[in-house]
Amino acid sequence: MAEDDDKTAGHGAALARKALERLLARAENAASKGPAQTNRAGRSVTLPLSENSFPEYLRLQRHADKAVCNANLQLAERDGAISVEWDSRAGERAHVQRIVLRDGARLAEHLGIEPRWDIVAQAERQFEPHVTEHPVLTHVLEAWRKGNLVRGTRPGDVASWLDAIRVMEYCAPRGGDDIAIRRLSASLFRDSKRIEAIGPALDALVRGDATMVQSEMEDLFSELGLVKFPPTLLVAGNAAVTYGNETVRASRPYVGFAPSVIRSVQIDPGFGQRLLTVENLTTFHEMAGQRPDDAIVIYTGGMPSPSWKRAYVVFLKALAPTATLYHWGDIDLGGFRIASHIAKCCEQEGRSLRLHGMRADAVLPGTVTRRELAPSARREILRVCERWGWGEEAAALGTLAVEQEAMEPCWPE
Repeated sequence: MAEDDDKTAGHGAALARKALERLLARAENAASKGPAQTNRAGRSVTLPLSENSFPEYLRLQRHADKAVCNANLQLAERDGAISVEWDSRAGERAHVQRIVLRDGARLAEHLGIEPRWDIVAQAERQFEPHVTEHPVLTHVLEAWRKGNLVRGTRPGDVASWLDAIRVMEYCAPRGGDDIAIRRLSASLFRDSKRIEAIGPALDALVRGDATMVQSEMEDLFSELGLVKFPPTLLVAGNAAVTYGNETVRASRPYVGFAPSVIRSVQIDPGFGQRLLTVENLTTFHEMAGQRPDDAIVIYTGGMPSPSWKRAYVVFLKALAPTATLYHWGDIDLGGFRIASHIAKCCEQEGRSLRLHGMRADAVLPGTVTRRELAPSARREILRVCERWGWGEEAAALGTLAVEQEAMEPCWPE
């Protein structure tokens, strides 16, 4: 008998707590629009214990269960957290019609829960020194006020964003250096995989926008110079590359260098009229094998790292002013982001970059490696094309992404 009484007490108390937690959730949502005690229409925040709003209460089959639930709601009322409105038709204090919020802070205290408005207020104080440099944090706070996740972080997960800022601050002054990602992670956080865990937040800070399509993590880390293994710059062409005290010719089919050690490049007179960068290794091998004598081809290894971009600029400085620069990559957001980084290197040297093979209308019908291009990704690609004047590629962009390996290798005219 005592065991049955315990079950009744436990069930009734748990149901009352569930109702109070749901009322608190409504108050938290209301607080994102105004005072915690009112919703947008100016009425009190309430929870009717009705079939639509809280059917669990109506389905209590035992009078004892309902009595315990009602008693627990009255405890919250005595704490000044809520008001209980009774259905007079059911007899004195026999059936709760609705519970009404009186004081959100007291309700949270009664439940032993830190309310979302306090969590976000604390996060706002912690973000305050960084908001000017990283305005995206304002969006994070706005989303958290509504109870939404941002890049996988819940309201109050300040540590992920502050740790991401630490990573950016470490990488920024190191320019073209390659940094071992897990060694840095262990050094900064005593956790060799922490940087990889906060990648989504780090990406939002780098882009300055948490709503953009998330980068591939490998591309993001490469962009920051964070590498698992030192990158290799593969190059084919009539050029002599000096690293340290050594000079090596980029003979056929190609040679590889650690980009960080490249000091200078000399291009044979009459050669180097075209420089083509290629995103993917398979296509690079094909292009290197059929390279015209006047052309140079360089493998980007996906997203160019800072050391790769520094080495690329060394090649740009060695080219004749009349040389034409091309890039060929996947017809997807990652491919156009890579092209954008290379275009910026060219712009800094007073040159412009053309795209090769990145017009979707030139892809053979029936290509098996096509995949759906998300609308948000398509919009960003169009913004990239507008930024760099790639009007033909923008006009030809459809709704499908295409991998570079699906296209027949050919050299730009």
